[in-house]
Amino acid sequence: MNTTSRIQDVSGPPPDARPAGDFVAVDDSGEFSYHRSEQDLLTAFEYVAEAACIFDRNGTAYRLALDPNRHLVLAPSLGPVEFHWLRQAWLDAQNAHPESYRLRRFFPLTTEEVVLDLFETLTVEHGPAPAEGLWSLEINSVASHPTSLEDIDRRLAHQNQLEHAHVKDPFGHVYRPVRHRSHWHLPTSAGFILYVETPGPGTVY
Repeated sequence: MNTTSRIQDVSGPPPDARPAGDFVAVDDSGEFSYHRSEQDLLTAFEYVAEAACIFDRNGTAYRLALDPNRHLVLAPSLGPVEFHWLRQAWLDAQNAHPESYRLRRFFPLTTEEVVLDLFETLTVEHGPAPAEGLWSLEINSVASHPTSLEDIDRRLAHQNQLEHAHVKDPFGHVYRPVRHRSHWHLPTSAGFILYVETPGPGTVY
């Protein structure tokens, strides 16, 4: 892929501005990953072209480079990540690997929305627990507060029907759990659960 297609031709942070905080990366196979820091990001990759796109919470894009000692480093910023490419790459990853990206939010309409959705959903699915907020699970109007998405999976595994279940993530988004078959000839119970965003009832606490 051509990395330059992921960058908008508009003004952004100075080229020598150093990022701070966490990152999301898209690898050369199109899979998304969350990284808590620049060091965690660098240790996750083995060669420059392995990261097709890297961006921070401001939507600023970066690439990997080699220092004089041929160690991987984060190169200066390349400007804002290209919105249409990023949104399509995210949809493609969800369709190709539904078992890896199970929180399905409303279709993002802006760069800010898709960047925020990626950081939030990848954090609660694969990263550290958010500093604030709790998961909520409501089944037949009975609410509980599971500790993680895996905990919610375990509780829902015992439910024959999911129509009366709703889940709220630590960021306040409400989802309807839906069982997804791993293969068409297998029973629904042999698959996994997707969480599809919904306006939700006002009774989820």
